[in-house]
Amino acid sequence: MKNWFLKRILEWIAKKFDGKKTVIGGIGLILLGIVHIVGIAYPDLGLPVSTIEVALTEISGGFAVLGLGGKLEKIKKIAVEKGGSKK
Repeated sequence: MKNWFLKRILEWIAKKFDGKKTVIGGIGLILLGIVHIVGIAYPDLGLPVSTIEVALTEISGGFAVLGLGGKLEKIKKIAVEKGGSKK
């Protein structure tokens, strides 16, 4: 019963955020990179400290995810308009 309830909740959340999960992931990566840069600049704050290369990679990866997610949504929209399924 507990697994059934958890499955229903997770399915509802997935449907609610459909089309926004990629944006959330991209923004999360960008913010993580910014937090690492702040951690490098101010090591006394207790933030995670990494190298500047890692921080910049996370930021650029976040922008890449945002760009690819936008393209994917456009492709899905075109496919649905041409008679495809919404899957």
